[in-house]
Amino acid sequence: MQGMIRFGLLAGLLVACHTSDPATPDGGPDGGGSGAAGLHVALTSEPATFPGDLEDWLTIESATFAFDNLKVIGDAGPGDTRTTASLFQARFDASGSPATIDFPDAPPGLYSKVSLQIDGHLITSSFRIKGQVKLNGTFMPYEIEDHNAISLSLDINRMLQPGGTATINLLVQWHDALAGVDYSTLHVDDDHLELGTNDAQMSAFVSRFTQSFSVDNSGPN
Repeated sequence: MQGMIRFGLLAGLLVACHTSDPATPDGGPDGGGSGAAGLHVALTSEPATFPGDLEDWLTIESATFAFDNLKVIGDAGPGDTRTTASLFQARFDASGSPATIDFPDAPPGLYSKVSLQIDGHLITSSFRIKGQVKLNGTFMPYEIEDHNAISLSLDINRMLQPGGTATINLLVQWHDALAGVDYSTLHVDDDHLELGTNDAQMSAFVSRFTQSFSVDNSGPN
C-alpha cells in the first residue's frame, strides 16, 4: 500500500511540474538570481536561448529534466532539508529557462557541493532532449530520452553570510554530448530519430552528458 501511495504522489508531482516548498524551479523567465536573501541555484544553458544552433547541421529545441532531488551541501550540515528541493521538473525551451531554485531559509556558512539526482522513477523519462539534425541534406527531428537515473556531484565554493544572498550558477553545455551522437544509425520512430534507453549509444551519450554540467563562476555570486 505504501508503494502505491508513493507512486501516485510522485506521478502527481511530476505531471504538475511541482516542487517542494523551498523551490519553484520550472517556468521562470531567465534562470537568473532572485536577489532575495538566502541561497539560490540558477540553471543555465549554452546556448542560452532555444532553439539554439550547436553546429550548422545540429540544433537543440528543448530539454526537460525530472529531478528526484537537488541538494546544496554545506560543510556544517550535509543533509539539511532547508537546502534540498525534491520532485520537480526543469525545462529549457523557447519560452525560457527554469526559474531559480530558492532556499530562503538556508543557514549561513560555507557550501562546497551541489548534488543532483535526475530520476523519473519509470513514470516519466529522467531526461528528454529534442532538436533537429541534418542527414543527407535534410533536417530531421530527433529525440533523446532515458529512463535510468543520473547522479551528479559538483564542487562549489559559496559562502552565505548571515542575512546575505549567494547564487550558484549551474551550466549545461550541450555541444559535446549532442554532437557526439551518430544520428545516421538511430531508429526512426514515426517522424523523428530516437535515441532511447536501450540504444547501444546511450551509455556513451550519458557519459558525455554528465560531463556537460559545471559550475559557471562568471555570473553573480
